[in-house]
Amino acid sequence: MGLYKHGLSKTRIHGLWRKVIDRCTNLNASNYHNYGGRGIWVCNSWLNDFMAFYDWAMSNGYQEGLSLKRIDVNGNYEPSNCKWIEPREQCRNKRDTKYANINGVTKPLIEWAEIYDVPYKTVMTRLYRGKRGIDLFQQTKNSRKVS
Repeated sequence: MGLYKHGLSKTRIHGLWRKVIDRCTNLNASNYHNYGGRGIWVCNSWLNDFMAFYDWAMSNGYQEGLSLKRIDVNGNYEPSNCKWIEPREQCRNKRDTKYANINGVTKPLIEWAEIYDVPYKTVMTRLYRGKRGIDLFQQTKNSRKVS
């Protein structure tokens, strides 16, 4: 089947597929340095066949509005390393995301900040001042909760 004979070339999912291919293969793409330039590639079945990607997407939870996440941010675009997620979760799936471990559970700082109801900016300030773990989220006697 030819590249455009599937009738899906103007759909959102086809656009997502094209962006994945572009960022991993096009040296002139503005974000190539974050993907192909770091050695991240697209598996051959997806690279060479949109319908293979489409079939995987449809059988793995694709819905309009979801975002394609690489489970391992340093891994490749391939079925075993990708899943569909809400955009809110996607913004937490970056190489520069900061994490904290509390009682053996590791989560992004933003998630812990939400759980403990502490402003993320406060948590980041504490992190840069050397606080770690639960100390990032606990009130100190000199701090007060901002409403």
